[in-house]
Amino acid sequence: MSTQSLEHFVKTSESNETFEYHSGYLAKDRFYNTEVKNTANLAMRSYEQGKVVLFQKRISYASGQKDPVFSYIAKKI
Repeated sequence: MSTQSLEHFVKTSESNETFEYHSGYLAKDRFYNTEVKNTANLAMRSYEQGKVVLFQKRISYASGQKDPVFSYIAKKI
């Protein structure tokens, strides 16, 4: 997902609406991709400003060389 999409969600969504801003392993993905890093930073700023709550859902567990996969979600307050 893009930073612009998340920004649009925060500005225009109704209370309790959700938005998946990343799918994967954010701790690792943000290190290699600037757009992912910027989107995650925007999500955290929106949380700190009291606009959203953040949570994640596990999609799959890590195994061998494979990273775990999560769905990272922002929920409008």
